[in-house]
Order: sequence, then structure tokens, then C-alpha cells
Amino acid sequence: MLKKSKRSLLVKAGVVVTAIALSAGITVPANASSISGNGSSAVKNLLDVCIPAWSKWSSHNLSYPGAGSGAGRAAFLAGTVDLAFSDTPYSSTDKKPDNFVYIPASQFPIAVYANLPGFTGKLNLSPTTVSKIFAGKITKWNDPAIVADNTDAKTKKKTAMPNLAITVYYRFDKSGTSEVFTDWLSQLDKATWTKGKNGTFTSAFPGTVPAGTFQSGNASDGVANGVKSMSGAIGYGEVSYANERKLVVANLKNNNGEFVAPTSAATSLFVNGYAAGENGTIKLDYTKKIKGSYTLASYAYALAFTKEAGKNVGTQAVVKQFIDYVVNDCATENAAKLGYSKLSGALLKLADDQIAKIS
Repeated sequence: MLKKSKRSLLVKAGVVVTAIALSAGITVPANASSISGNGSSAVKNLLDVCIPAWSKWSSHNLSYPGAGSGAGRAAFLAGTVDLAFSDTPYSSTDKKPDNFVYIPASQFPIAVYANLPGFTGKLNLSPTTVSKIFAGKITKWNDPAIVADNTDAKTKKKTAMPNLAITVYYRFDKSGTSEVFTDWLSQLDKATWTKGKNGTFTSAFPGTVPAGTFQSGNASDGVANGVKSMSGAIGYGEVSYANERKLVVANLKNNNGEFVAPTSAATSLFVNGYAAGENGTIKLDYTKKIKGSYTLASYAYALAFTKEAGKNVGTQAVVKQFIDYVVNDCATENAAKLGYSKLSGALLKLADDQIAKIS
């Protein structure tokens, strides 16, 4: 684990490792201090803060376009990047690289957000209502189901909903965010989302995606930009993309019957109720009842090679340093204000144990 007091020593980590490698007869490329990565767009807003801060004190550089989890996993498998980030692991049918680890790097909520001009109240949506909207069964914002979600249980006062048609924006690329979202839908509305989770929204969709009322976007930016461009539109993605565009972010009903906003604290409450999988992976039960929790949430994993992969020792040292910095320094300082959640307790120990395997 990196400590701030040790940063001045770690600035020289790449130089020291390179010298050791050369003395051992290992070839280190001239640009060993520059590494490459790709993957999750959901975590990109956090990495856009972490990367320049890390570069400033470490003297190393990382290029990270954030083309999506599927693109990141594919590039990592092909060996064209030194590390990747993905919101979901490789599937059981995917070809995957040998000798690598998953490192839980950050927790984040997936927001359901909308463009509702003039709407000033709190938007509440139950999982059943979200399911029907994204299945094309609810097509107007003043639908009785949406009105019911936004009616005070005690006073019976109804929030006025606009008479607007709904346009659904979804990810067309192979996306960890889509896989988490469709997993959440399929666990909470099995009767509608019968195909289970999938890396593409269209593959999980119950039937044929309607033309016109459904529009696609590339990566988290593409969906958020699409929603921003059209009155009545709705989409899903990491909450910071919605906040940047001043969209209406829904409070989602959890399994305790509470409508909860996608905050850092509410996300941690749910995600910390995980079950451990293999090689650092995490399993989440979206039907679990946890008071005060926000359930549409997941992890971004860092993917890195272990010693057995035979990668360049200097490059691996820089990869290890960067991931350690994200988990133990940058996320601690910046996660909450950017809409993410830092790791703590048993999860942080799991991440640190996985980081230790990178060499």
C-alpha cells in the first residue's frame, strides 16, 4: 500500500527497477516509464483525475482512452496494453489471458438519469418501472407506474410528471456497465429480462429493440450526450456523467422499499455485502436487503499480469505502482466527490493482496 510519506521514494521507482533489470541482463525499453491501458468508461472520470496527479509525482505516464470494458479486456488479452480496467470479469465463454489478476479498484453506482426540462422534484423509480421503461413497455413520463412511484406514501400527494414521450438511450458497445445493468434487471425482473446479463444491451433485451424510441450511444459519454440532446430521454451510466450534464438522476427503490440516491455512502453499504469469487472477483446479489443501500452498483477491476506472464520487470513495476496509487491514494482522496466509493476493510485488503501479485 502506498503511503503519502513514501511518494518521494516511489517517484524514482521506475529508474531503480530499470537499473536492477539491466544489471540482471533484462532488456528494458527506453519508454519503460510510459505505460498503456484501456477499458471501462465508467471509471474514466476517476482515472482522469488520478492519472495526471500520479504522473506529476511519479514521472511516469499512462495513456487511457476508456473505450469500454469489452475493448479493455480484448486489448489486455491481445497484449496491446499493459493494464486494463473492466466493470466485469471475462465471461466463462471468453478467451482470457494466462497469469493475470483482478484487483477491485473502485466501487461506483450506475445511475438512471433523464432529461426532463422544468422538472424540479425528486424522481423516484422502482426496479419494476425501470425494467418496463428499458423494455419499451412504458413510453410516457406521465405513465401511471411512474406517477405511482412519485406519490407520497403517507400524504398521497402526487408529483406532477411531464407529458413527454420517453426515448431510451443505451450502450451499443460491449460494455461492463451494460452487463451490470442487465444483470440488475434480470435479477429483479426475471419474468421480463429472461436472457440474463449480457455485455451488450441488445443481446439482453427481451425481443427486438424498437426503432426510433430507442437510440444507442458509444461508451458512457455517448449515452449521456444522447440523453442531454433530447427532451424526455433516459439512459444509464456512472453518475458523474449525468451530473456533468445537469441531468435528473433518479432515486431507485431498494429491496427494503426505500427510494435511495446513488451516493458514495449508499453504494458502499450495498457493495460491501459482497461474496468473494475467484482471483479477486466479486459477486453481488441484487436481491439482497440492506437498509439505506443503493443497489444498482458494481466494481471497476484493474487487470494486471503476474510474474509468470514474463512481462518486462520495469513496466510491471510502474503498473503495480499506478494501481496501488489509484486504490490507496487517489480513490481515498477523490472517489466520493466524483461519485465513486473508495474501498475499505476486507475489500481493501483483498485489493492489496491482489496488487502484491503483480511483478
